[in-house]
Amino acid sequence: MWDIIWNELFDSTTLPVICLLGSCILAGCYWKRLPDPMQVLAIFLFFNLFIEIAARIASHVWRQNLPLLHIYTLGECLLLSIFYRHILDDESVFRKHFYWITGGTLILVVLNTVFLQKPTEFNSYAKTLVQILVILNALDYSFRFSEQTLSDTLLNRMLRWVNAAILVYYCGSLFVFMSSQFDIKTGGALRILWHINTVLNLIFHIIVFYALWKIAFHQQKSFSSSEPVSSS
Repeated sequence: MWDIIWNELFDSTTLPVICLLGSCILAGCYWKRLPDPMQVLAIFLFFNLFIEIAARIASHVWRQNLPLLHIYTLGECLLLSIFYRHILDDESVFRKHFYWITGGTLILVVLNTVFLQKPTEFNSYAKTLVQILVILNALDYSFRFSEQTLSDTLLNRMLRWVNAAILVYYCGSLFVFMSSQFDIKTGGALRILWHINTVLNLIFHIIVFYALWKIAFHQQKSFSSSEPVSSS
């Protein structure tokens, strides 16, 4: 038992989880100080932490945790889509057609699990699809805030940091998951890609923690839920 715990603690993949735990504690303690978009992001972090812990327990108890990846992919798609719906302006196609785009993607993710890659298999197709959707949302936000004059508020600055972190992590992770089938066929010859993914994940969670910290300990009055995060 203790050997398993120590092995998990000294595993390099635990570093992003420790940072994720810090972000969840911070968000939980200062929830009321977080504006709406950051609260949605915090819910995604709570969900992420739950899946991480459950996956590690399942891998030791049942030697199988891939069903949790299927669940995570669904939650990731829904929660990050809602996050971008909060911060994109009314002209964004991802906001105007949110229900069709997000709903359609969720249906495809479920169909992939039912007909193509079973819950006990690696859902690389669905994961890749969701990552592409997240990247497109992040790119849309990037182009829009570069073309518009946004108010220089702390929230907007931190949203830009978070968006940049999402772009870096998901672009790198997309390549890893697209190559996953080759890794399986080559018997783990591309294992280095998963180490790179861990580093990118760590960078992502460090930036998110920084953004939450800056907003939670902002000296001015707490943000109102109606504060605009973009201008049309």
